Amino acid sequence: MVAIELAEESPFLDFKKIPKTPGVYKFLGNRNQPLYIGKAKNLNSRLRSYFSRSSSKNQKIKNLVEETRELNFTKTNNELDALLLEQHLIKEYLPKYNVQFKDGKGYPFIRINLKQEFPSAVIHLGSKKEDEKYFGPYPNRYSVRNVLSLIQKVFKVRNCSESFFKNRNRPCIQYEINKCSAPCMGYVSKKDYSREVNLAEMLLSGKGEHLVKELYEEMDKSSERKQYEKAAKYRDKISSLRDVQRSQSISGFHEDIDAIIVLEEGKHISIGVTQVRGGWVVGHKNYPNINNKLSSNLAESFIKTYYLENSNCPSKIISNKKISEKKILEIFLKDRFKKKVSLISNLNNKDKGLLKIAEANSKKIKRFKDLGSRRYGKGFENIRKLFNLEEDLISVEGFDISHQSGKNAVGSCVSFNREGINKKNYRLFKISPKNSGNDIGSMIEVIERRFKRKKGSKDLPNLLIIDGGETHLNKVKASLKGLGLNDIYVISISKGARRKADMDLFSSCKGIKKKFNPKNSGMLLIQEIRDESHRFCITNLKKARTHNLTQSQLDLIPGIGVKLKSNILRYFGSIEQLKKASVDDIRRIQGIGEEKAKVIKTSIG
Repeated sequence: MVAIELAEESPFLDFKKIPKTPGVYKFLGNRNQPLYIGKAKNLNSRLRSYFSRSSSKNQKIKNLVEETRELNFTKTNNELDALLLEQHLIKEYLPKYNVQFKDGKGYPFIRINLKQEFPSAVIHLGSKKEDEKYFGPYPNRYSVRNVLSLIQKVFKVRNCSESFFKNRNRPCIQYEINKCSAPCMGYVSKKDYSREVNLAEMLLSGKGEHLVKELYEEMDKSSERKQYEKAAKYRDKISSLRDVQRSQSISGFHEDIDAIIVLEEGKHISIGVTQVRGGWVVGHKNYPNINNKLSSNLAESFIKTYYLENSNCPSKIISNKKISEKKILEIFLKDRFKKKVSLISNLNNKDKGLLKIAEANSKKIKRFKDLGSRRYGKGFENIRKLFNLEEDLISVEGFDISHQSGKNAVGSCVSFNREGINKKNYRLFKISPKNSGNDIGSMIEVIERRFKRKKGSKDLPNLLIIDGGETHLNKVKASLKGLGLNDIYVISISKGARRKADMDLFSSCKGIKKKFNPKNSGMLLIQEIRDESHRFCITNLKKARTHNLTQSQLDLIPGIGVKLKSNILRYFGSIEQLKKASVDDIRRIQGIGEEKAKVIKTSIG
């Protein structure tokens, strides 16, 4: 790596020091913080372009050059190596002048739990586990519910929880309406149920035509064997799938393809990806609010970032923007996915039709997001009017405390802005033993830990919502005053008679009191923030309780160390599964003999 310092009085370089080879370059600001990272086929030529007279007319490039204190570059063997190194460095440093692609929310998936004897198909949000299958993402929950309804109708796959499944003594309503085969009651064999789950997976993977072909073959076989009732079931499955195919398939497409649409509406820039697999639309993802500071080619930047992070790629990618680095990107994709991948921006009518679908999907998601923004914006404005706040609300945080009979107390902090929930500012606090069981003491501890040494910080909220009465309110306001944060407004919400939401009382630190009005969006939003802080708190309290129970039960068994305890939990997954295990099952774990297995079985019960 070679570094070149830029003098403040002269932004020009000695280009004789810069080679005419492929490589990666970095513009560095104060404290050597990367401002922009790029790659070049010819480093000399690319870096010259930033300091040419034509570039100096571009205000964004001018700002970059003015902030730069040093330039460095790394030579690579070829342009492909430069591309890979560039993406690795961008991901590591997240420079402010590079385009960052973040999806606007956690998209829902369909999860099939393969650990279960009779797997269920359910909606999933959040992190993924290796031993489960996930299909999607889908634009929203409505799309997922529609697909799950189809899965139930055609393949009779259950969608209930494991605890519900194991405690049935008669079929549930899903069986009665012909949407489940009732494996809980033994009405279907494990082999037949597994077959239906496999067929459902084929559909969700976009192998619709292959699935229909298999169903035709099974129908014909059943008919030849004179199993007419079974053949009729396959016929009904085919009929249902054809109905969906008419609304979900893309006419003329039989290969796998991704359609990338770059939408520019005024200052708002977003990118959408619609995925087609086997002629079926199987998912769409949106990346809103892109800040393109250097007017980069967004389609190219997105392709590099998106497919470097994904484990699969279709054989064809189309875009509404011209791809100037097409050749090197195709080499990059071929090298990564071990197959030929075509990038197409010169579109025929069929490709243009698919991009219109991608555009419609992206705009639909944006409309949903805009509706949410308007709802929260209106709620914030009504809160301001209700409590005579002088400034517009930008950020609101909600706090709550939960404990188990005075033990294991935790505090939560949730954050909302005018767009809605702001999860990156969520916080969880483990309360110290001296305050555990003392609601007011716990709340003060959380407030002080959240805002200690935050005076003058730019990321402070305008308003705090706390769950409690006037005593809580006064103590919190006094705590904030002691921290030098007099500008933060506080509202408490106390539960009314019989803890009913429509009896809630709202109090402010300025002495304003309001009774609940179900027609006021400001009050509804305050309740929503209170409820979200409680949900976040109680969910983590339950996790801590489960963890403590697990720890205590295993810790009481003699001869069980940290490593063996970890192996036991890894093998069985939970204490509940360990309780169901026999001595022979426990002996299968490395390091456990017959005697120790008997001790564990006796201790766990």
